[in-house]
Order: sequence, then structure tokens, then C-alpha cells
Amino acid sequence: MPGWVIAVLTEADGASRRLFFAVGFPDQGQAEWRALDAAAADAPVASGPRGGVEPVQALSVLSDAAMRRRGLLAGEVRALGEAWPRNWL
Repeated sequence: MPGWVIAVLTEADGASRRLFFAVGFPDQGQAEWRALDAAAADAPVASGPRGGVEPVQALSVLSDAAMRRRGLLAGEVRALGEAWPRNWL
């Protein structure tokens, strides 16, 4: 079962920041919503695009092998932080 790397744009104190998540759901829409829920627990999610960046964006599909190598379980949502997740892409 594949997963996704999702970016979510948040806003706090007038500043935008992008949070990245690895999500163990095969459906892209469901993975985006799970990442959105996880980001909303940290900061308010942007209501629209900022500087050409969408509030929620699927960056890459994760293969089963990639999920196993990184220990991402089916149904898990893992916060990857604010830095570009190059090791996950």
C-alpha cells in the first residue's frame, strides 16, 4: 500500500510556513486531509494560496518499499518538519 508526502501551508502571527508530512494512506485525497488535520493541530492552515503555493499539496507518492525502509506504517501520519523532505522524495 503506497503512501504520500504532503506539504501543508500554515499561518501564525502573520507569517506563512510550510509543514511536511509522510502519510501512510494510498488515497491521495485522504492523505491530504490527514496531513491537514495534523497541521491544524500545530497552527491555523492558510485559507488560500500564498505566493503561488497551494495550502495543501501532494509532493510525491511513497512506494511500499520506501515506506518499509523508513518505518512508516499504514495509516500513520508522521510530521517531517519545515525543511524540504529531500530524503523522502
